Amino acid sequence: MTYSIVARDPATGEMGVATQSQAFAVGSSVPFALPGHGVIATQSMAEPMYGAVGLELLQGGFTAHEVLTALSSVDPHPERRQLAILGVNGDLAAYTGAQCVEAAGHLVGDTCLALANMAASERVWPAMVERFESSGGPLAQRLLTGLQAGEEAGGDFRGRRSAAIMVIRATTTGRPWHDMVVDLRVDDSPEPIDALAELLVTRARYLDVVQAFQLAIDGDPVTADRELELLRPMDAVTEPDQLLWRAVVAALAGREDAAREMLAELAGSAPQFLEAARRFGKAGLMPVDVVDRIVPTAG
Repeated sequence: MTYSIVARDPATGEMGVATQSQAFAVGSSVPFALPGHGVIATQSMAEPMYGAVGLELLQGGFTAHEVLTALSSVDPHPERRQLAILGVNGDLAAYTGAQCVEAAGHLVGDTCLALANMAASERVWPAMVERFESSGGPLAQRLLTGLQAGEEAGGDFRGRRSAAIMVIRATTTGRPWHDMVVDLRVDDSPEPIDALAELLVTRARYLDVVQAFQLAIDGDPVTADRELELLRPMDAVTEPDQLLWRAVVAALAGREDAAREMLAELAGSAPQFLEAARRFGKAGLMPVDVVDRIVPTAG
């Protein structure tokens, strides 16, 4: 009732899984990922054991094919399942049970594996592999192009409702929030792939601003300010938090007039963020006298 792709970037070692379905909240049941070990997509009449226990087996040193054999051997209804497994070394394993609803099947490529059931045609999963392996760029973007190719080939014949992308690092740092590179879901949308594409763009921009803000308060505001100048201006209505951080960076870099103008924009649309700036000063994240100079006074 879904189509998915699992893939590895040979250059970075990153692994990822992306999925789309007419079902609600496909991201809560189909994709599984464990940094440093692998990713799994379990679908059709999905059995969560395949994801949760499968990752444990990968962590224990099993290959993708060994995981597939072990899980199917204890499943009372393996004929109802469809599964894709990718191990950290790039080994791929796939299975499509005989009772998966047509069109159903999978294709293993060089660095990816695509699978689908209840698809509009048998072109869905080959199209995903072809598009992924002919594309370039970050792994998350390539996974998205794979989903788009599946949709263009007909996708889920019932329609579309939800989608998700997860990307993990090949080695663990001990910081799970760092090792999970991308984790985005669209649970209920008439155009979930388009919505997921927008989230990927929003995520990248958001992280750029957050990292620059962190760099500035850690002592290098000039470099942070220079990097943010390369981005389009932040919107006071749709990105008030980012505009605040942008103003703080500009002020710490010595451009207080520019910072004051940004905060004046916020005063008209999201004045609560002016209070946030004042609290930054109280917390010691920026000099109180700088805050006093750049934050507009009431009225």
